[in-house]
Amino acid sequence: MPTALDRDDIIAGLRELIAELRAAGQVAGIRLAGGAALALRYFDRGTTQDLDSLHVRPGSDQEVAAAAARVAERHDWDPAWLNFEVTRADALPTLGREVVWEAIHDQDGILVQVASKEALLAMKLRANRPGRDTRDIRLLLGLCGVRTLEACEDFYEEFYPGDSLAPRAVSIVTAILAEGPLHVPDPPEPVEL
Repeated sequence: MPTALDRDDIIAGLRELIAELRAAGQVAGIRLAGGAALALRYFDRGTTQDLDSLHVRPGSDQEVAAAAARVAERHDWDPAWLNFEVTRADALPTLGREVVWEAIHDQDGILVQVASKEALLAMKLRANRPGRDTRDIRLLLGLCGVRTLEACEDFYEEFYPGDSLAPRAVSIVTAILAEGPLHVPDPPEPVEL
């Protein structure tokens, strides 16, 4: 049962997750990537099916997953609306340029962070799913000031040294750049969790 979560759903879900963790006396460091991070911090992107989270530090993945499952049950959402699959997908850059994280909530032992726009662009280029990632890549290229295919290839290799853009990513970026000047989207209102 896929769940379509818009920005308001993501914020409400995170607020309830934080309340669940506080009620259980838990500490948690939750790092978000993917569509949820984009929607929370960088631009309006419609909906996402889930929140891609890295393993919780400090705290417990199991405790966060259990609290997230309780939130999902109340809303009739997919139980994996917050999950740790991004770690298994080899998407997170670990060998090159360091991923920078921005705190959007830090209170009472619960920290929620989102990946930088640069790291999100690198991860979207790595995933390079036509249609699904194209708009995100277009807006992230504008936000990151990457204006040519060569600059994009150099940028990507900073995060994934020794790897080059996949042919599908090259096709996506080439098509985006051929459409004309890149747009820099307005950021959404700051999140209060």
